[in-house]
Amino acid sequence: MDVALERLPNAVAKVSVTIEPTDVSQAVDLAFKSVVSRYNIPGFRRGKAPRKIFERYVGRGVLLQEAAQQLVDRHYQEALRTASVEPLGEPRINIVTLDEDKPFQFDIEVESKPTIDIGSLDDVLQEPLVIPEATDEDIQRELDTLAKSQAQLVPVEDDPVSMGDHVVLNLKGYLADNEADGEAEPEPFVEDDEYAVEVGSGMAVEGLENQLIGLVRGEPQTILLTYPENHPDVALKGQNVRFEVTVTDIKRPDIPLIDDDLAATLGYDDEAALKAAVDSRVKEGVKEQAERDRLANILGKLKERVTLDLPPQLVVRAIHNQLQELDNMLRQMGANLDDYLESRQMSFDQLHEEMRPQAEERVKEELILEAVARMENLVVSDEDVIDNLRPLAEAYHETLDDLVAATQNRGDFEGLRGSLLIAKAGEYLASTVRVRDGAQG
Repeated sequence: MDVALERLPNAVAKVSVTIEPTDVSQAVDLAFKSVVSRYNIPGFRRGKAPRKIFERYVGRGVLLQEAAQQLVDRHYQEALRTASVEPLGEPRINIVTLDEDKPFQFDIEVESKPTIDIGSLDDVLQEPLVIPEATDEDIQRELDTLAKSQAQLVPVEDDPVSMGDHVVLNLKGYLADNEADGEAEPEPFVEDDEYAVEVGSGMAVEGLENQLIGLVRGEPQTILLTYPENHPDVALKGQNVRFEVTVTDIKRPDIPLIDDDLAATLGYDDEAALKAAVDSRVKEGVKEQAERDRLANILGKLKERVTLDLPPQLVVRAIHNQLQELDNMLRQMGANLDDYLESRQMSFDQLHEEMRPQAEERVKEELILEAVARMENLVVSDEDVIDNLRPLAEAYHETLDDLVAATQNRGDFEGLRGSLLIAKAGEYLASTVRVRDGAQG
């Protein structure tokens, strides 16, 4: 078998395959044995007609077509491996020549991952990994965050609203343009008798939370502001609005002291153990952020080296993943993708295209990381994949063997291996430092 590879536009690989005439003759013989029993030939029991008689009644072309199908099925995977082509999606098979006495030639056209030459990694891996010192302020900030997570909300009777309070409002919002048009009773664009907001959280529209500070329970107030230009609701961005608000409830977090009691609540022996754990976690977080920054910098340099014809299927798959991530986030907020599209006054196709540039960058980075894994001989073993599934099995109270079998039956096992390999290549780039003589650190 001879194999030739040609790269076509849109990341399509054309693999031309040539099979020797002797193999073709053997395939035709096997084809005859396979199809003769399907036909009734006068004067013969089904399946017992000689080949010459069969060809006279049915035609030689039937045997050639059957032989061609068998040869394609037999040599397809081997041809792709020989050409180092990783297919994406269904192939298109084109028969070029088909005759028993001649070489059998067929072409495979299939979207595939492109071949990437990123060159030597020595120069980019010489970039130092700079890990800043975790400051006392960083550690104290994390301790304060843990303490706030255990705070109890206590009702406030007489004090005005202050930063950090949890407030419930009777709220109505009006567009200034509608009021300027002289409407006697403009319709509010928002009306909520129990609008809850944490002052200082940044979750409400920009400018609203700060203007709540100093308000007292039961006194109506007017708040004027302008929606920012980058607001996701197209109908509101840049709009001048008036909110009529009345504070109906104020609760203030009672934050516990950082002491042995808080430590016990969080599962530590004492305050010293809590602070030691936080110190370690903060330092590890600083290190991880430094590695992420270094990885982003290195990937940026590697992307400048290559010009890629990105496979459309990989880009579409990346867009699908982004949509799934967005949908999951929206559902956690009590919304869905339809609500999001309506608020932005855009169609699904428009959102799809808006996500394309980011998806293309993600695909490019993943292809580069796969190239790094090949260059540096990084591997992910079956045991690595199974270990990755172990927490999922525990979370769903399923045996590990059953989950592994289900993952393999769905065809997801190798996909998970690929994802882990990409992550491993990213960790390698993020943490591996080479000095100029080629040594690693």
